[in-house]
Amino acid sequence: MKLLHIVYLSHGGKKYHDQTRFSILTLLHLLLLQQRSDIRIVVYTDDPAAVPVHELILVKPLTVGPLREFRGEFDYVHRIKLMVMQQACRELGTALMYVDCDTRWLSLPDKVFDALRAGGTCCMHVREGELSDAFFPAYRAAVQQYQEALARRGVSQLDPLEMWNSGVIGTPAGADDFYASALAVSDYLLPRLSPRNWTEQFALSLAACSRYAMMELGAPLHHYWNYSYEAPIYLNELFGAMDAGWPVARQAEYCFRVEWDEQRLKQLQAAPEHKQQRRRNKWRGSIAKRKIDLRVLLARLSGRLTSR
Repeated sequence: MKLLHIVYLSHGGKKYHDQTRFSILTLLHLLLLQQRSDIRIVVYTDDPAAVPVHELILVKPLTVGPLREFRGEFDYVHRIKLMVMQQACRELGTALMYVDCDTRWLSLPDKVFDALRAGGTCCMHVREGELSDAFFPAYRAAVQQYQEALARRGVSQLDPLEMWNSGVIGTPAGADDFYASALAVSDYLLPRLSPRNWTEQFALSLAACSRYAMMELGAPLHHYWNYSYEAPIYLNELFGAMDAGWPVARQAEYCFRVEWDEQRLKQLQAAPEHKQQRRRNKWRGSIAKRKIDLRVLLARLSGRLTSR
């Protein structure tokens, strides 16, 4: 059977490395349980020491310089994902599935894996909906306004316009043109969209729907994005209950079988001290967005933004 790589991007601090570790271990348990040799895990990371050591896991170190360059002209953090996946496609040469770190695997989606190996299909986590007057109307208007420029960057599917969740991106081997298109579309739309929060996801959706039959991953992967602050605290508690001497396979079994405690996460969410920290995090995020706004304004004033 053709090899398939599941790709993680882990950078930016301990909380992201811990989430990546947990997701990898839940996946590793399933691979070991089924004695799979057709799937490998690849981790692009700025902290290789945080990645579990196992023969099924390949580590690709990222240094400060490339990570800074990957953010691009407007210092857009989500651009790093597009750059890393472009690099992974080039380096690995197989069907790929990128997975966000704030996830845990519940089962192996073999029908999806088979479709990616066969070619002609792109998998993203879930289809969020069709753009309309009530769902991303500004994004729909932007596509209409910049239709010619987007067409030059590989966007041909405009009806329907769909938003797919980019917590998962699965592509066949040889998807270099797809990743180049998604990057070009994201770079073009970022200074022209408002709000900018979903630019990378929208660019991937546009590029994917223009090239592939679309497929949801869905239930095999739990994406707990709604606990972005609480989950790292919770995972630290789970890791604290592990024996430091356990081999990686035992760690993987523990992480897969642990009962995910939504009640504990809600307790953390309701705690006053955590509410205060979430507000501080939101404030820092707002500053980062305003910095992008300033860079866009300077680009516009200098004439670097054109309709092309």
